[in-house]
Amino acid sequence: MKQILMTILSIAVFLPACAQQDNYTISGDLSPFVGVLVKDIADIDSVCLVNNANHGAGIVQKSAVKDGKFFFSGHVDTPQYSELKIPYHNEQTTDTATLSFILEAGDIIYADGSVKGATMTETFVEIRKEIWQLSGKGKEDEAKRLYVEQIEQHCNDAIGVALLSMLHPDWMTATEQKKLLISLGDEVKNDFRIKKKLERLMKLQPSDVGDVFLDFAVEYGGKTTRLSDYVGKGEYVLADFWASWCGPCREEIPNLIAAYEKYKSKGLAVLGIAVSDKPEATTQVIKELKIPYPQILNSQKIATDLYGIESIPEIILFAPDGTILTRGLRGEEIEKKLEKIFRE
Repeated sequence: MKQILMTILSIAVFLPACAQQDNYTISGDLSPFVGVLVKDIADIDSVCLVNNANHGAGIVQKSAVKDGKFFFSGHVDTPQYSELKIPYHNEQTTDTATLSFILEAGDIIYADGSVKGATMTETFVEIRKEIWQLSGKGKEDEAKRLYVEQIEQHCNDAIGVALLSMLHPDWMTATEQKKLLISLGDEVKNDFRIKKKLERLMKLQPSDVGDVFLDFAVEYGGKTTRLSDYVGKGEYVLADFWASWCGPCREEIPNLIAAYEKYKSKGLAVLGIAVSDKPEATTQVIKELKIPYPQILNSQKIATDLYGIESIPEIILFAPDGTILTRGLRGEEIEKKLEKIFRE
C-alpha cells in the first residue's frame, strides 16, 4: 500500500500549458486513487490548495470533488511551490494525501496518473528524477552534488523552494544547510517554509558530523536519564530517535536489533530515544517488537530540538569518545557502516 501510494504521489505533479498571463486553472481526476487509497471515489469529497501566498496560514482554496473531478482557478503573480491536500477515508483509516507542484500561470491538468504540459514543474520533476536515480543506485555523493548544484542554479525561484523541500537528512549537515540558505535569493528565502527552517538552523548548537555530542536530560518515573549515561563511555553508540506512532521508525527496528545482536560483543551499544510520544505507547511497542536495547523515554521535543531533527527516524552513530560519526542512517546503510568500522 505504502509503495503504491508513493508511486502515485511521485508522478502527481501539475504542469501548466497555456492560459492568460498570471491566471491559472487546476483540473484533475482522482480516479487512480480508487482501489489504492479508497474503495469508492465518493470517499474523497474535497481537495484543498495550499501555497506560500498566505505564509503558511492554511488553505488558499477548496474544491468539492464530484465524480472524482476537481477544479480550481485564480491568479498568481509569481510561481509558487504549492500543495494539493486530499483528505480521504477508507475502512482502515482517515488520512490526507499530499500532491506537490509549482503553481504558475497556465492550465494545470492531472488525469489518469499522468501530467500534461512543459513548465517549471516539469523542470523540477526531471531534476528530482535524476537525483532519485543516483540515490537509488547508491551514488549518494553524486546525488548530493547534483542537488546542491541545482539549488544554486535555482537560488531565486520556486524550483529552489521545491528542491529544498525534498532534502535528504544525510545529504547536508545543519552547518551546510545554514550556509546554503543564507546564500539564496529573496524569492526563496522569503518563502515561509524556508524562512522557518533558517530561523531554526540559526538557533541550533553545532550537532554535525565531527562535533562532540550534545547532552540532554529527561525525567520520567522519578528518574533522570541523560544521553551522557550512554554516549562517550568508550563504545560506539547507535542512537535511534523514534516514536511508536511512526511507521518508518518501526520498519527500522529489525535493522537496529540485528545490528545490536551482531556487534554488541564487539563494542557497539544501541540506544532508543523516544520523541514526541506517550511513554505508555512507547513501552507497549517495545514489548510488542521485543526491543532488547535500552531506551530514553519521554524526551518529547528536548532531543529533536537540540539535534535539529525535523523528521524521524533519525539514526545517529556516535564514536567511543562521543563524536558524531554520521547522521541519517537507514536500512542497509546501518550494516554497511558498522561492518566497515568493526572490520577495520
